Amino acid sequence: MKILLYSSVFWPSLGGIETITATLAENIAQLGHECIVVTETPSNREEPRRSYQVVRQPTFQERLSLTRECSLVHSNGASVAMYPFARLANKPFIWTHNGYQVSCVDGLGWFDGEPTPMTPTASLSYYLRKKGFIYFLKESLKLAIRRYVAENVDLNIAATHWVAKRQPLRNQIVAYTPYPISQFKQVKQVYPRKYDFIYVGRLVSEKGLPELIQAFYALVSISDYQNINLAIVGDGNMRKSLEKMVTDLQLSDKVHFLGSKHGTELMEVISQAAIGVVPSAWEEPMGGVSLELLAAGKIVITSEFGGHAECIGDAGLKFKNRDYQSLFECMNNLINNQNLGKKLLNNSSKIIEKFDDIKLTTKYIEIYEKILNRKYVK
Repeated sequence: MKILLYSSVFWPSLGGIETITATLAENIAQLGHECIVVTETPSNREEPRRSYQVVRQPTFQERLSLTRECSLVHSNGASVAMYPFARLANKPFIWTHNGYQVSCVDGLGWFDGEPTPMTPTASLSYYLRKKGFIYFLKESLKLAIRRYVAENVDLNIAATHWVAKRQPLRNQIVAYTPYPISQFKQVKQVYPRKYDFIYVGRLVSEKGLPELIQAFYALVSISDYQNINLAIVGDGNMRKSLEKMVTDLQLSDKVHFLGSKHGTELMEVISQAAIGVVPSAWEEPMGGVSLELLAAGKIVITSEFGGHAECIGDAGLKFKNRDYQSLFECMNNLINNQNLGKKLLNNSSKIIEKFDDIKLTTKYIEIYEKILNRKYVK
């Protein structure tokens, strides 16, 4: 097979969709098939060596030619830019939903630091009030196009059961998207721990960082926990306000902003931590960071609504989204109860096995083959 894998964003841009696309493409090639990644992300950097081809910002004619040469088109993410070309070339089109773009305008259920409606009519009404009539018209058209495509693709794939429940679509199955968690299995455990807790991700409003800092402050306020530390790995538009919050709470010697880390640097920092916290305020569709932390041998705490809780199952603790007191209780329980931590770590092995990236890619290849052979996919 020759798979055209479309991702509007890709390396050198960094994020969950980019990581999933690269992992899927690499594994498709490793399993003996050809893969071409088509993306809108430009790059003037030297391309790393890959076992698959990357085509950036192709012209109309190039897109049509690439589509004609492939067996099928698989769009990973929010964009349906390759759908017309698949139809022109009479090729199957599969769409993986890593968000809620068919249900709401923003695709997140989150805007400007607050939750937003996650059904089409309510979402459009919300943005009509927030952004005005012209924006409403433009986004109404975009949402209508996305909904039309979702109704007419050969197969919709929800990245988690949570996404499928929140965004029920015709002709949809659930297939977990592969993350390179095998890389994180190589993390060596460092003792004594430099950090009791670690956060890894973007510093943006939907990620729940203020609640994490508030919960950590409540923990530090207990006299027995004066020497605990929190590492915050990542960057984003909230960094300055979060640093101010930490300063105002007199936590500067305990909360460490380490900036963005990748590759061996990221592995080294994670190795120095005991407990990973994924405090997403929004209903995060997938659970990549939680799985990576589990694979790295970390105990994980995550918010209960969204893909993270689904993915880690009984291998982690869950708290109510946007409820710092609930998060504090989880953190306090783990600090106080070493047996609980050991139990969660013991449960993690079956989760890591379930989300093995080669196994998940093999499932995608089986889906491709069934679509090409016109067999029912379930």
